[in-house]
Formats: sequence, C-alpha cells, structure tokens
Amino acid sequence: MAFKSSIKDPLGALSSWSAISNSTNSFCGWRGVTCSGCVVTALCLRRLGLVGTISQDLGNLTHLRVLDLSNNKLEGAIPPSLANCFVLQKLNLSTNSLSGTIPSSLGHLSKLAVFSIESNNISGSIPSSFANLTALTTFSIFHNSIQGKIPLWLGNCTGLTNFNIEENLMSGHVPSVLSKLTYLQKFGVAGNILEGTIHPSLFNMSSLEVFNVGNNKLSGSLPPDMGFTLPKLRDFSAFNNTFEGPIPDSLSNISVLERLVLFENSFGGRIPPSIGINGLLKAFDVGNNEVEATAPRDWDFITSLANSSNLISFDVSDNNLSSTLPNTVANLSQELETMKFGGNQIDGHIPAGIGRYYKLTELVLADNLFTGTIPSDIGKLSGLQELWLEQNAFYGEIPLSLGNMTQLNLLSLSANNLDGRIPATIGKLSMLAFIDLSNNLLSGQIPQEIVSISSLTQSFDLSKNALSGPIPPQVGHLVNLGIIDLSSNKLSGEIPSTLGNCIELRFLYLQDNLLRAQIPNDLGALKGLEVLDLSNNKFSGPIPEFLENFLLLSSLNLSFNQFSGPVPNKGIFFNESSVSLASNGALCGGPPFYHFPECPSPVHDSPSRHQLMHTLIFTVVGAFSFVIICIVTCYYVKNLKPSQVGYRDQGSTFIPVMYQRITYTELSTATDSFSAENLIGRGNFGSVYKGTLFCGVNSINVAVKVLDLQQRGASQSFMSECNALKRIQHRKLVKVITVCDSLDRNGDEFKALVLEFVSNGSLDKWLHPSTERMDKLSLVQRLSIALDVAEALEYLHHCINPSIVHCDIKPSNILLDEDMTAHVGDFGLAKIINAEASRQCFGGTSSIGIKGTIGYLAPEYGMGSGISIEGDIFSYGVLLLEILTARRPTDASIHDAISLPKFVEMAYPDKLLEIMDTKMLHNGNTQDIIEMYLAPVSRLGLACCRDSPRQRPKMSEVVKELSELKEACAHKLSPFVEP
Repeated sequence: MAFKSSIKDPLGALSSWSAISNSTNSFCGWRGVTCSGCVVTALCLRRLGLVGTISQDLGNLTHLRVLDLSNNKLEGAIPPSLANCFVLQKLNLSTNSLSGTIPSSLGHLSKLAVFSIESNNISGSIPSSFANLTALTTFSIFHNSIQGKIPLWLGNCTGLTNFNIEENLMSGHVPSVLSKLTYLQKFGVAGNILEGTIHPSLFNMSSLEVFNVGNNKLSGSLPPDMGFTLPKLRDFSAFNNTFEGPIPDSLSNISVLERLVLFENSFGGRIPPSIGINGLLKAFDVGNNEVEATAPRDWDFITSLANSSNLISFDVSDNNLSSTLPNTVANLSQELETMKFGGNQIDGHIPAGIGRYYKLTELVLADNLFTGTIPSDIGKLSGLQELWLEQNAFYGEIPLSLGNMTQLNLLSLSANNLDGRIPATIGKLSMLAFIDLSNNLLSGQIPQEIVSISSLTQSFDLSKNALSGPIPPQVGHLVNLGIIDLSSNKLSGEIPSTLGNCIELRFLYLQDNLLRAQIPNDLGALKGLEVLDLSNNKFSGPIPEFLENFLLLSSLNLSFNQFSGPVPNKGIFFNESSVSLASNGALCGGPPFYHFPECPSPVHDSPSRHQLMHTLIFTVVGAFSFVIICIVTCYYVKNLKPSQVGYRDQGSTFIPVMYQRITYTELSTATDSFSAENLIGRGNFGSVYKGTLFCGVNSINVAVKVLDLQQRGASQSFMSECNALKRIQHRKLVKVITVCDSLDRNGDEFKALVLEFVSNGSLDKWLHPSTERMDKLSLVQRLSIALDVAEALEYLHHCINPSIVHCDIKPSNILLDEDMTAHVGDFGLAKIINAEASRQCFGGTSSIGIKGTIGYLAPEYGMGSGISIEGDIFSYGVLLLEILTARRPTDASIHDAISLPKFVEMAYPDKLLEIMDTKMLHNGNTQDIIEMYLAPVSRLGLACCRDSPRQRPKMSEVVKELSELKEACAHKLSPFVEP
C-alpha cells in the first residue's frame, strides 16, 4: 500500500488493490502480486502505465524473489532499501525514467540472477560491490549514461548469458577476462568510448549469439577462424570503428548468421564469395570500407547472397569495387528496402529487373561509371523515397515512368549525359523535396509541372544543361524552397515577378543565360537571399535599390550585363569583395573602389533653375549627410574582413578597433544618463536600457547593454558576445550596431553593446505576463516563434565555421519584433567550437564550470561534459515545451516531476490538454488540434530533451518538422486559432 501511495495509476491497473482484511491474506489476489503462503514473493507490474516513484518500503518485502516494474513511467532513484530483499533473484526496472546512480547496497543481493535497468537515465558508475553478484545471468544497463571501465570482476560471473552495456559512456579496453563467461549468449558494448583491440580469446566464446561492438574506437583485425569458433553467431556488428584487414572467409561457415554490419571501418581485400550461402542473412552492410572487386569472380558474393530470401539491407557503397555488376543482382531478395552501390568504380548497365524490388525505399548507384540508359522499369519502384544516380555516364532520355514513384522525396540525376526534354510526369512527385538534374544535355523548356511541386524545400537544380524558353511563372509555387539554380542554360525572357513569392529562398543562380529586361521589384521580397548571381545575361535598367537592404546577402554578381545608372552606395555594395559589377558600361557613381565615372548632373534650362537646383541639393545633403555617413560606416564595419580589422591594446585583452564607434557621452545622452525610466531589463552581467541615437535629423531606437564589470566573468562575457556577434548575420538574430569600450565620467572602465531595439519585448513576458492586458499568443504565433528560434540555432550550429553554441537559450533571451518575429539575443555565454571539439565533447570534461540557466541546462553539463551544440538542442527542447505549456522549468505546478520535460512526458499523449496553455486555442475541435499539432510538437520537444546527446535531433531536422507543422496549422486551423 505504501508502494501504491507513491505512484499514480492512470489506467486503473491497481484497482484490485484495496484495504487489507485482518483475517485473510487478500493481497495475494491483487494484480501482479504472487505469494507463497502469506508472504509476497513476486511483484510483476509490467507495461501498466504507472507514474511516480518507487517506494523505499518495498525493501520490507524480505521474501521477494522477483521485482519487475519495467515499461512504465516511473521516475526518481532506485531505492537502496531493495538491498533488504535478501532473496531477490530478478530485478527488472528497464524502460522507465529512473535517474540517479546504481545503489551500491544492491551488491549485497547475493542471489540476484537478473539485473536490468536498461533505457533509463541512470548515471555514475557500476558499483564495486557488484563483485559479490556471482549468480548473475543477465546484466543489462543498455541506454543510460553510466561511465567508467568494464569491471574485471565480471569474469567471475560464470553463469552470465546476457551482458549489455550498449549506449553508455563506458571507456577503456574490453577486458580479456570476459572470455571466462562460457555461457554468454549476448555480448553488447556498442555505443561507448571503448578503444584498443579485442583480445582473440573473446572470439572463442562458442556460446555467443549476439556480438555487438559497433560505434566505439576499437581497432585491430578479425580472427580468420572466427566463423568456426562462433558457430551460433546470429548478429555480428562492428560498425563505425577502425578495424582493418580482410573480412574472414570463415564467416560463411556460420549457418545461423542473420546480420553482418561492418560499415565505416578499413576492411580490405575481397568480400568472401560464400558470405550469404547460409540463406538467413537479413542485413549485409559493409559500406565505407576498402574492400575490392577487380575481376568478375570477385562479385561471387552477390550470387551467394541471392540465397538470402529475407535480405532487407544491402550496402557496399564507398569501397573499391570495379568491373561490371553481375546479372545475379536481379536475383537478390524481393524484401530489399535498401540497396547501395554508390562511391565505387562500377561500369556497365543497370542490370535488368531492377523494378522487381517493389519494397525498395533507397537506391544508391551514384558516383560510379555506369552507362547506358536508365531502364523504364525503374518506375515500378513505387515505394522508393531516395534515388541517387548522379556522377555516372547514363545517356538517353529521363524515363517517363519516374512519375510513378509517388513516394520519392529525393531525385538526383546530375553529372550524366542525359538528353531530351524533362518529362512533365515528374510533376506528379508531390512529395519531392530535392531534385538535381544539373550537368546533363537536357533541352527544351522547363515544364511548368516541375516548378509547381510545392513540396520542394531543399534544392531545385537544373543548371548546366541546354534548356531554353522562359522561366515558367509557376516558379512562384516554390514558396518554401531554399535553393534555385537555373544557371548555364539558354533561358530567355524576363525574370517572372512571381519569383518574389519564394520568400524562403537563400541561393538564386541565374547566370549564363539569355535573360533580359529589368530585375522586377517583386524580388525585393526575397530578404533572406544570401547569394544572388545574375551575371552573363542581358539585364538592363538600374540596379534595384532594394538590394541594399538585403542584410544576409553575402555574394552578389551582376557582371556582364547592360545595367545603367548609379551604383547603390549602401549595404553589400560597400563590400568590394562581395560584389561583382564588371562589364556594365553604363554604370556610374558608387563607392570609389569600383572606379565608375561620376554620374552626370541633370541638364538645366536656365541659370535661375540651376541656382534653384543647387540650393535644393545643398539643403538635402546638409540634412541627411550624417545619416548616410552612419549607414555607410555601419555596413562597412559589418563587412570588413578579419584581416582588415585592427586591434589596440586594452591591458590583458585586445579589443577590435572596428567596435570603437561610439563614446560613453553619446550613450549617456541617448539613455538620459541611464535613467531608471529607460531600464528595460537586467541580466547576469549587467543592465539593458532603451536609448535613442541621433544621426542628423533622424533618430534610431537602440538597446544598450551595459556590462557590470564588478561581476565576475562580465569582461569575459563581453568578449564572448563580441567574438560571436562579429561573425554572424542572420535575420533571426538580434543585430549588433556598435560597441562602446571607453571610460565613464569617473574615469572607470565602461563597456556596452549597442543592439537593435526589438519593440515587442521578450518571449518571457508574453508567456508569463504580469498583467492580463497583454495580448495572447495564438498557436500559429507560437509555432512561428519556435521555428524562428530553430532557424537561428541551425544557422549558428551548421551554417558558419567554426560553429557557435549559444549556451543560454531561454524565453528571456528571445525578443519579438513588431511582426512577432523572434530574434535570438544575449551571446554573453556563447562558445565558438570547431568540429573536432564538438565530436570529442561527450568524452571530455570542461573546466569552465556549468554556464547557463537552471532548468534549461543539458544534463551532461552537470557531469562535466564540454560545451556542445547538443546542449543548445536540449535547452531549445525545454523552450519548446514552455511555449506550449506556459510553464517555467522551475514552475511550482510541476510538483514532483523534477523537470518540465518529465512533466510533459508524464502527460504525453493522453493528458496533454490538461497541461497545455489553453489561451492559444480559440474554438473548433480541440482534440483534433491536440492530435494534429500539439502532440507532434510536444514529441519534438521531448526528443530534443533526451538525456543522451547523441539521440537528440539536429536543428535542421527540427526546422523541417516545424516548417511542415506551421504550414499545415496556418492553412487548416486559421478559422479556429486566433490570428
């Protein structure tokens, strides 16, 4: 009853548990309870949806032999009192959310045979007291965060049959004493940080059925006779290590082998010709090695694999395979879902019969020497999702039958010799996100059907062909597309104005065509453009002024056209290395480094008119000269190369000269002497004031972040933010205008950042308003804000090198502008990391201490792990759940759930409505909204908050999923969700 009182029972599984009668042992009839006489000997409550903690009072069941609470939602620590259950033989607490460490007291359970805590959040190390558990048959700590070395005392557990420490943080070597476990059937150490070689004696354990050492740092070679010493082996996985040498021929001797997974190593030689002779293989993955095939007989392994009628995965990509594929490829299992031959030197034709693999989802033949035509029966692969045929020598026309692959989301046919027209049937591929037909001999017009595929989000590349005619106006349907490349064709006519609808466009390449006329003003909507290349066309007219305002534009090529008139004098045009305007003979003006002639003065009709015009120009110049100077200076500063930036001595640090653009006096004036009325926030290292800077007759509102230099770490925070902000430029990040590093009126050191003022304040104030008068955030707005933040983090993590880790993602650091677009700010804790540091962070430690905000910190930081982008992803997951629930991670309403992610996980999916912020819902079917939108977003947030950093999704995956949900929400729920 004490156990029942500490948990919740949402499914009513324990309804039979009621008050105990004084005269009977009625509890022996309760669900899950087994008795012997009048004492409880077993408590088995698997898969009952139980929530809560495990009561310490279970330790009073001193006759308990079996305790199985697996597959529930239990939290908290493993009770040390279980050590009082002296006769306990089986302890199964797997697949819960338990945390803390393994109690060392459990080492006193000398009769314990089964110990399973897999799939929890347990940390720490394996207690040395477990050396007493010599009766163990199963030891499984799979999928936790346990660290340390594999204990040598395990060699004394001679009855052990199942040893599984996969997906932890174990390090060191694999000890040879494990070879004493003569009854061992499963040996799983994958997904750790183990290194060195595996002692040959471990390959003599004839009882082994599963041998999984993948995803470590192990090296050495495999014993040539392992197929004879491991006759019962069903699963051998050694992927993602540094093994070398040949794949043993003796593996063909294992009659029960089902999985052979060796990808990402350095295995060489030929693939054993009889590797699939047993007929039971389901997975054969040896991709990304150095195996060879130079003669027809080296392909005999294909013939033997044809015996495996249940083969699902086949991967020999990225090796040294050459010669021609044997026709026996068409005899492989019809159960195949993955077939990969890419990255070799295979020639000849695609074997006939490729269309028989109707379950295939991924076909990779790219980067080989294939020739001939693409067979039309490839269109029979109706379930195919990815087709990679690029970088071969295919010729002929693209088969019309490709239009039958309605599940296809990636199509890559580039760098071949394909000719003829692009078939309009490709327009039927309504799930296509990526298409690349570049570097071929395709001709004719671009079918309007292909530019109407609204699912395209990643890339649309038809470059380096012989396409002609106009760009179809239907290109405006590609509203979510990031890259359009139509360069190096024979396209003519004007740029369609509908291209301005593609507001997510980041890269637009139209160079080397026959396009003409002026650039349409509608392209001014493409404010996210990073690269624009219109060179080598016949464009005319003025250079559009809107290009000055494209803040993310880093490369602009307008050369070899017929542009005329003045060159803009702001924005990217003030960065000589980023703009090319060559061979546009009628241009004039602009920054002096272009060396264009001055623009001619307008013709005047009379002296009085000339005098009037002179006066007007003088007046205008006098009024706005400071504005022009400020803007040009700002853009010049932002686009300086590192080599152009000077440094001056500041004691023990160096401050970039580029930041010395404003004085203390100017900031004091702008903020009314830093008055309390202008104070808009306080942070860890200082205060933020609203201010107004004047440039001539114009003014601009700014946010001035004044560092409190008395605070420990404030100067380091200042430098961190400077180093981060000078490298980044993204519309979803708060923009830095300038920096003040000066002395105040008292002669004391003064440091401040001058930032863009974002008018609608922080997300924190919207989620947790101090007054009911604030507007409510709708569901669509919340999804948009979440997507904005995700895009900013994707940029920081993956779009700049080296990457930047923000380290303090939380609502108070997310600012909303007048359009409710979110901007990520406060880079005071940001860390610049390189790729190697990111890869090593899981095994390293940090000496800088925990930085960030409690409740948003990733759990690995508390164990000394280094800063990583995965830490930002965890913080983002907490933020996402806070956006949905309007509950802070430290909110009292979370009660004993410990954390906000655990609180949401306990309610997911059936009780989400109870914890969601109902203010974002207006009317309509609330349950439908929960299932279609809130449940998927909650699931995404929980995925970001997984305890294992390796299991968290990348921000690019988050952006993709949220983009789809936001679009669906905006279209389907607009009548039911507040605008």
